[in-house]
Amino acid sequence: MNDLLGTLKPLGMIEAVAALEHPATLAELAAHVGAPKPTVHRWLGALETAGLLQRTPDGRCFELAPRAASLAFSILTNRPSGTIRHEILHRVVGTVGEACNLTVLDGTQVTYLDRVESTWPLRITFQQGSKVPAYCSASGKLFLALMRPAKRDLILNATPLVQLTENTIVDRSALHDELAEIRANGYALDREEFMSGLVCLAVPIYQQKGRSRACVAALAIQAPVTRMEHKALLEKLPVLQKAAGELAATLTD
Repeated sequence: MNDLLGTLKPLGMIEAVAALEHPATLAELAAHVGAPKPTVHRWLGALETAGLLQRTPDGRCFELAPRAASLAFSILTNRPSGTIRHEILHRVVGTVGEACNLTVLDGTQVTYLDRVESTWPLRITFQQGSKVPAYCSASGKLFLALMRPAKRDLILNATPLVQLTENTIVDRSALHDELAEIRANGYALDREEFMSGLVCLAVPIYQQKGRSRACVAALAIQAPVTRMEHKALLEKLPVLQKAAGELAATLTD
């Protein structure tokens, strides 16, 4: 029993970091789990090695790593409420007539957790688990725009900006301007930046953490530009935002 409790205590630090509104210091975590600092330091090292926690750029504090967010959402997806979330995506597709996907940020990429395709003969198919670069996708740009500046800089500095289409933003100053606009608007567009002929609209899914909220996932619709241009995409924004609110409510199930 004591061995089991000793194994579970480090997991309590993940819980503590998730609940805080700021990156956690070693002292804060030691106080939370009631363990000596050297012991907590050892646990933190193990969690960092496992990819569940990561240090802030200055190396002084700890925050959740992308793998922790992916793991949490994978668990949620496989719970009974995951069926509800899939049905919400189905309803969006039925309303807007285009493919809908649910994504999370995984390092410098976006991972598709769930997706429902449209019924059109002409469609671009992505499988569950597919990954796309964050800097040139609607969901990815949304995650980047809504995270802390230090974390965003860390991700972008580790990302080579490759010109995938003629519309891909590879100038870092222009990309920062785009992210500032997304942050102000509360949604993001992919204007054929990842793939020629494909446009996308994404909105955030928030989860309450303490007294603040964090963007833990994104909901997006994709369509061939020949069928739906940017203006038509934006007309679907209220439908997408309503569905994102419904999805956020399932995170507490």
